[in-house]
Amino acid sequence: MASISKRNGKYAVTYYEGDDRHPVMKSGLTASQAEKLRDKKNAEEKKWREQRKKAREKAKKQVVKAVSNNAGDNPTDATLEEYMEEFIEKYGTKHWGDSYYTSSRSRMINYVYPHFGQHKIVDITTQMIDTYYDFLIKECPLVANRGKQKGSDEGGHVTSAIVRDIHKVLRTAFNQARKWKYIRQNPFNDADLPEHKEEERPAFSPDEFEWILDYTDDPSDYERYTIHVALAIQYYCTTRGGEVGGLQWPDYNRTEKTLHIYKALDRVAKKNLNLPKLIIYYTFPIMNAYNKTVVVLKAPKTEATERFSKLNNLMIEKLDQLKKMQEEMIANIFGDDYQDNQLIICQPNGRPIMQEQLNRKFKDIIVEMRENGYKFTSVPEDKLDDVVFHSVRAASATKKMQVSNGNLKAVMRAGGWAEPDMVIRYSKAYDDDQVKIAQKMEEDYHKGGDAKPQQDAEELLRIIQDNPELLTKLLAAIKP
Repeated sequence: MASISKRNGKYAVTYYEGDDRHPVMKSGLTASQAEKLRDKKNAEEKKWREQRKKAREKAKKQVVKAVSNNAGDNPTDATLEEYMEEFIEKYGTKHWGDSYYTSSRSRMINYVYPHFGQHKIVDITTQMIDTYYDFLIKECPLVANRGKQKGSDEGGHVTSAIVRDIHKVLRTAFNQARKWKYIRQNPFNDADLPEHKEEERPAFSPDEFEWILDYTDDPSDYERYTIHVALAIQYYCTTRGGEVGGLQWPDYNRTEKTLHIYKALDRVAKKNLNLPKLIIYYTFPIMNAYNKTVVVLKAPKTEATERFSKLNNLMIEKLDQLKKMQEEMIANIFGDDYQDNQLIICQPNGRPIMQEQLNRKFKDIIVEMRENGYKFTSVPEDKLDDVVFHSVRAASATKKMQVSNGNLKAVMRAGGWAEPDMVIRYSKAYDDDQVKIAQKMEEDYHKGGDAKPQQDAEELLRIIQDNPELLTKLLAAIKP
């Protein structure tokens, strides 16, 4: 850029010209002349640089287009890692909720960028993708994290479930790249995914789960009774763990016998708090300023999730009892130290109970019951450790399908599901159900014979007596 220097009471301006940008000095100027010339040459320099930049970008696109058969009308030489960061910033932040945003970006960082991120997106082919997926299944180790990762196996390699999750994100990203005209075709559309069979989540039958409700029904112990009420809400209202933890006393309408389910308790990364899809109703007080996450009450992921769950008299009794116990603890133990967040399911001091805490408490109860001689047969012995608090939702869906005679729409509404296939996925069939079906078919068969025609004749006679004009019309219709 141009600069001004002072010499012998006069001013000189040094600037650059030509394609080689050789320096030129003009001296003997007054201060005002020097400033005007400097500003003029700076404007010319800026214009020249912009023209050069456009020329370089045009040449780069021509080179990219020449070497790649998949370059679009607006080609880029971005690597997969560079493009995915752009895609997540421009697309993911607008369309993804906190959980999906966090898990998707983690999979990119852990499994995509280190092994596949160096390739330019215009050069990626379906064959390269198939080879990469094969590598993930056979060679790529799982990245260590807290708890058991979805799709993990004993050998420690990435499994088909994780590969499919990765593929879903990359396919969406490349569809967007095609819309942005970076590429002409999406190579992920034709990729060969590894075979994957969705494992059915183990869940207790309704009858066996009701044993657990009976076992935990102890109003003399606040913590035990709290998990009892949490399990009862999960069972009778077909809730999710976060929904149970997010319920507050204003959501309970004793007169209308309803629970308003419209928010969920969750832990959210502080850096994700500004995601547009994330609607937060309340942020709990931060206990440690160094934590990277905060506990919040947030809106559910879909509109179908919000619902008013009808309560039976049994649930009303349990909720009233829990409310009474909390009030007594505030009055007699905690006083002003009680953290009154208006939560229905909470710790003795009023703090929230996270889903992972509900999970641990539920598992402890199962272990305790087995030690006391209870034998659960609806879940195989080697699968009992896989039963979690969320599994109660399956027992609930199963029971409601049974008592409603398979009314999918009613069960969908009760559980906040948007699609009927989710009800089918959650509800279970047990051997006892098959026995009941066989018995019911036999009973219906024995009810047959002459009884049905006699009932039909009596019904027809009653209709004719109530509507004599129908007989006239019938006789007229059968005349030759």
